[in-house]
Amino acid sequence: MLHNEINRHIAEAMKAKDKNRLYVLKMIKAKFLEFQTSKGFKEEDFNEAKEISILQKMEKTWADELKSFSDAGRDVTELSEQVQILQSYLPKEPSMEEIVAAVKESGLAPEMKNMRNILAFVQQRFPAAGGKQVSEAIKQLNA
Repeated sequence: MLHNEINRHIAEAMKAKDKNRLYVLKMIKAKFLEFQTSKGFKEEDFNEAKEISILQKMEKTWADELKSFSDAGRDVTELSEQVQILQSYLPKEPSMEEIVAAVKESGLAPEMKNMRNILAFVQQRFPAAGGKQVSEAIKQLNA
């Protein structure tokens, strides 16, 4: 899983004395640990899809920060590099055609009442796929 890869990359970044990469990796690890120590945590909840979800939330927050700092005229070179490092750990988002094909392949009727099961199936194949994309694919199939 991704958290094992992050731990290995932390050691590599320490050896290389890459401060920006080390900072980003430690922030990712901290978010993973925060989730693992949250109330009601179950080990089976911590899977690749959840790791990617955590990274996507971090990326959105950092990208918003980057935009705000840039709009305020601040130097954003370091933050920009950190956002790029974070993005390198996110998988490529699937195209709408790939999601539509996965919805069809699920064998479930493309209806909103099956959304939870369809989403689970699609995320097994494409962990970066979100509910909004799957919802659009279902609507597209029903049009």
